[in-house]
Amino acid sequence: MSDIKKVSADFHSLFEDILVKQVVTHEDCLVFEQELFDAIPLPAFFQDANWHYFCVNRALADFLGVEREILLEQGVYPFLVPSLVEEYRQKDAALLAIGGRDSFEGLVAGINGQERAVLFTRATVHDREGRGLGLIITLFDLSALKEAQKNLGEIELQKQAILDAFPGTLALLDCDLQVIWSNRDSKKEDVSCMALKDRSCHQLLYGRKAPCADCAVRRSILSGHIELGIHETRIDSGSGDGEFFDVVAAPIKDASGKITSVVAISRDVTEKMQLEKQVRHSQKMEAIGSLAGGIAHDFNNVLTPIIGHAEIMRFRLRQSGQQDQELEKSIGEILTAAKRAKSLVGQILTFARSQEQNSVALYVHPIIKQVMSLLKVALPSTIEIHQEIDTDCGQVLMDPVQLHQVLMNLCTNSFHAMEGRVGILTVRLAKGEEDEDGREWLVISVADTGAGIDPAVLPRIFEPYFTTKDKSRGTGMGLAMVHGIVGGYGGRVEVQSEVGVGTTFYVYLPVAVSQSSPVESVLAVPLPARGKEHILVVDDKEQVLNIITSILSGLGYKVTSKASSQEALSLFMEAKDDFDLLITDYIMPLMTGVDLCAQIKKIRPDMPVILCTGYSEQISEEVLTRACVDEYFLKPVTLQGLAQVVRRALDRKI
Repeated sequence: MSDIKKVSADFHSLFEDILVKQVVTHEDCLVFEQELFDAIPLPAFFQDANWHYFCVNRALADFLGVEREILLEQGVYPFLVPSLVEEYRQKDAALLAIGGRDSFEGLVAGINGQERAVLFTRATVHDREGRGLGLIITLFDLSALKEAQKNLGEIELQKQAILDAFPGTLALLDCDLQVIWSNRDSKKEDVSCMALKDRSCHQLLYGRKAPCADCAVRRSILSGHIELGIHETRIDSGSGDGEFFDVVAAPIKDASGKITSVVAISRDVTEKMQLEKQVRHSQKMEAIGSLAGGIAHDFNNVLTPIIGHAEIMRFRLRQSGQQDQELEKSIGEILTAAKRAKSLVGQILTFARSQEQNSVALYVHPIIKQVMSLLKVALPSTIEIHQEIDTDCGQVLMDPVQLHQVLMNLCTNSFHAMEGRVGILTVRLAKGEEDEDGREWLVISVADTGAGIDPAVLPRIFEPYFTTKDKSRGTGMGLAMVHGIVGGYGGRVEVQSEVGVGTTFYVYLPVAVSQSSPVESVLAVPLPARGKEHILVVDDKEQVLNIITSILSGLGYKVTSKASSQEALSLFMEAKDDFDLLITDYIMPLMTGVDLCAQIKKIRPDMPVILCTGYSEQISEEVLTRACVDEYFLKPVTLQGLAQVVRRALDRKI
């Protein structure tokens, strides 16, 4: 716009000089003016102090779409926008009165009535005595410029919308890594772009006080190429957590190839990194679960002959009528130790299972005691464990594995709160008060005498990933998982804490109306059920095969045992009517127990089959349905348990 005004001003000065100093007669002036005006590409005209038009150039006639003679006769004002004619006349009169030059934006309509924006540039022409002769006025069409400005404004709005919607920080930096422009401050989005100019790249993109050791922006300036900063830039915050940023930097070069600035893009990928970490952790736990399952299977195979032989010894001792208290006591100790080993396997599998279990009606106190027995080994002697357990407060409908997780997380949290000091961990189980709907509640409380929780932090303790612990001690998911599990079963979690005194978590669970199933005991003494049927036993472990054969033979059954599932199938095909029952292990080489059961059922559909395994996760409704299994039991095998399941399967056939 300034260039346009300068050209017009130069033209006016030239014309005024010629008109005043070199032209003598009015007639010669008209001829010279017209030739001069027609040579000027800008629309221009001259009007005297009496509003007479002496010169109108061809460019003005073409611009307005009106013949020059008409413009000389009628003047220019009738072809301006009617509503602005009087305003323009007053402007011209005022300038003529005071003299000088000026310019302003206005509108013209032309012969077709279409309004167009123009720049009026006016200059006063004086005679030798200084009297105003008239005005030289030029017009510059601003339509294209206005359209370009409109388009540029729309493009600017679109660009700004794109930048504002970008999920990160986009900045232009100079070669000294100082911010020239940015769409936002990555740490304080309410800061204006102008205030960002004094910030360095590490302050804007990462929120760091010091430059990064490996800066993608600096590398881009040095190399002259696009550089990626996916090097997990880490920011230490007050909570001990880390923030990670993904950075891309691209240099901007001038015509000579010199780098003048660099564009940097930064995105917060902390959540992505946390999710990837969780996935890796899940995969690791899945691998541990598979390993634990294999260990459980093998360990239960080891326990089977120990428990089986001990029970056979005690059973035969009682059958013979011999009274040997020392031997009875020794056998009891063997069975007690085996029971503890079996419980230990169950505890390992509790942490290893990757699949959620079905909810069952269960008593809480056995699981509490199991958790306490685990904690006694792990807790230091400076922490005392107190238990106040009401065994008659009812059952809850819940997954036992998830209940175990809830208790372990709460107790571990309490232990961390008391670490390094003398403290007391108290676990209580009691019946809660009925609510307004008459529903009964069971209350588990876990209390510690630790440091307590800051009231400012207390409202956030159940948020995922929030933790006040060191990053090596917690992920911030423990209490969030407790809250999610308990809430999923219709319960709630409450907390009371006082700094310097301790913290108590209360878990409220709805009481389930259900009859409990008797708890199996390896020390059970009732006489086992007996029989005379012919049973085919298949297991690839010789010790397990021998103990099952011994137990069943001792109970009066006729037993044929095979260590190979293929040999067992061949034998059955030769004498399918000789057998009354099949007992097979699940995991066997060449042909699994499930496949063997399915083949047996094809040959003889009425043949009852029992599947056994050392790992409960291997058994599912789908597996049992596919193999048409009538019964199944878990290792280690006990005399009472085996006798009951065998008798149940045989009696079902009848």
